[in-house]
Amino acid sequence: MALNLDFLITLYELLRKGFFDEEGFKRFIITKGARGFMEHENAMGRSVDVRDIKDELRKLMEIDGYEDRYCFHIFKSNLQQIKGDIYYLMSNGEEIVESALDRIHGVISDSIEIKTDIYLYAGGQDGGFTVNRDEVYINYLNYIGEREELIKILSHELYHSRRIKLWNNLKFGRNLLSKRKRYAYGLLGRIIEEGIACFIQHGPILIRDDKTGNLTRRNLTLSRNHFEMLNEALLNIKNGRFDRVRLGSLNIYAIGYIIVSALHSENKAHLLNQWTVNMNFKHIIMEYMELSRSNETLPEIEHEAIEWIIY
Repeated sequence: MALNLDFLITLYELLRKGFFDEEGFKRFIITKGARGFMEHENAMGRSVDVRDIKDELRKLMEIDGYEDRYCFHIFKSNLQQIKGDIYYLMSNGEEIVESALDRIHGVISDSIEIKTDIYLYAGGQDGGFTVNRDEVYINYLNYIGEREELIKILSHELYHSRRIKLWNNLKFGRNLLSKRKRYAYGLLGRIIEEGIACFIQHGPILIRDDKTGNLTRRNLTLSRNHFEMLNEALLNIKNGRFDRVRLGSLNIYAIGYIIVSALHSENKAHLLNQWTVNMNFKHIIMEYMELSRSNETLPEIEHEAIEWIIY
């Protein structure tokens, strides 16, 4: 697997000039990274098209101090650092990918197959994203000059891109047929998925807050609040009160990271392969509940809220 830097190179070439270059913009906007960025932004409800980006880049080039809505101004303000970073990434791409894979295999089975295309882009608010387990996009804007942090976010997204056998996907999909199960399994699956990815990225101790703000040390100090909200959501789903379920207010990253960290600290990390390979989170949740009963520092998942799902 190699790093595709076309987006970064063409944006660098465009912004280092003292004027807006029409031909340079055309070379930039047709890159796979640019297309993937626009598709992702639109999928997330943040409307964007070629004209929007062109207008913002033109203003950025023509108006001193202009701060565009895609944050390309950050890129423009760091061109000297970015020039060195691009050279480093071109020369060390394979080693960077291998380091990211080593982080993954330090937590889960090294038999997991990961083979995907990797694109570095710059813009927007997300740290990165994965498309259909076939394409990984990393927002380099958050990691300018941060080589180790770049490896860490790459390990997070590469975990999401692992190959899962069709049969295991189908088995998990059968749990999504009813509305109650669809809500519950979707929520718990995302919690465990992101929890493992965050643990791979940050390790057992969160030394630095996540660049995107999804996982911070403050989040973790508020862990009991997060779990209370999870219990409330699961109870509402159980009782069919879907209008009261506020999934958007749940910090699935913090909840998942706490669960995975607890298992790791008790040498139970092998259970993570049950989700990683088989998409089965039941034993992970059950083990965490057992640990939280004997360790009062761990916030609890209430039996009444979860028993209808895992037993």
